[in-house]
Amino acid sequence: MSEEKPLQVLRVSDFHTSLTFYRDKLGFEAERIDLEAGAALLVAPGGSLLLVTENPDLDAAAYLAETTVPAQLFTHREEPEGGDNPALQEEDAPSELLEEDGEPVSQPVQAADETFAEEKEPGEREETPAPRIVEVGREDRLEFPGENLLFHQERLAALGIRDMLLEEYPAVEQILLLKDPDEYQVAFHESLRLSDEELLSLYTKGPDLLEGAILGMLDEDLDLPVEEGGETIRRIILQLVDFDLEMTQRIKWALAEPGHSYPLPLYDPDQWAESLRYESRPIHVEVGMLRLLRDHILILCEQIPDALDRHLVSERGTVEVRTMLQVVAETSREQIQTVLDVRHQYGK
Repeated sequence: MSEEKPLQVLRVSDFHTSLTFYRDKLGFEAERIDLEAGAALLVAPGGSLLLVTENPDLDAAAYLAETTVPAQLFTHREEPEGGDNPALQEEDAPSELLEEDGEPVSQPVQAADETFAEEKEPGEREETPAPRIVEVGREDRLEFPGENLLFHQERLAALGIRDMLLEEYPAVEQILLLKDPDEYQVAFHESLRLSDEELLSLYTKGPDLLEGAILGMLDEDLDLPVEEGGETIRRIILQLVDFDLEMTQRIKWALAEPGHSYPLPLYDPDQWAESLRYESRPIHVEVGMLRLLRDHILILCEQIPDALDRHLVSERGTVEVRTMLQVVAETSREQIQTVLDVRHQYGK
């Protein structure tokens, strides 16, 4: 099945500056460069098409009609189910946080006119389907898939691009935001989602990782300070389990009452640490409780067929059970790694 790729038209003040920015810095592929017309057809990550021109009166449709462009550029053929297409997986990765007021940020694409695939007579020019043309406005944002965005940000900084922002939505995606020479907004999206199999495996391993991280430690060793923030191993472990406990309640709400609304934040970690005496409490009960909490949620997920798809709703949007599980699993993994780092630092 094929879908038409819309052609986004970007009208700029200086063609050569913009061409350098998109082709040489962002790494877009130049399919066609027309210096006389002051226009370039670029292929962005994921196959999105961008017509960059400094001519405010350029008729994009007429320009394309006069240009020999491979027909396949304007169509996106879906992989058969089970196919391995990383670019497609990144573009189609679900993301609740990409939606505003229930409407996807990215614009829908239309079905392609597949007449270009018909048999042609010898010498007959292949007909290129006319793409849907989208004029990019200053209020719009150019959206592209990306990967290794932290490295990409560092590379762009070395090339002189400033005022970039890397936003992270844990267990969903991270977005690298920047502006081009004409102040058009550009965003690269990288999915952070694990597969369901990877997710459940990491969530299941949490108690084993924690028990292994503290194996052989004396009670006094739990008060070894972490280099930053004034934390100790004891406080980190108690905070880890309390966060898991609080997230367990959210997950159970979602499983029992899909669509349930809840406020953010639900608790203040600093207040809990002070009120619940993190600095002096023993940890053995909490370590055992972590395994019970995880086993409890895993049993529920096994019993409920659509468990990972169920969700809660907050003022920030919809959050699926799979997202909450990944946040919990990755947060505990990071905290456990901190424990291991402190042990290594002090030779324990």
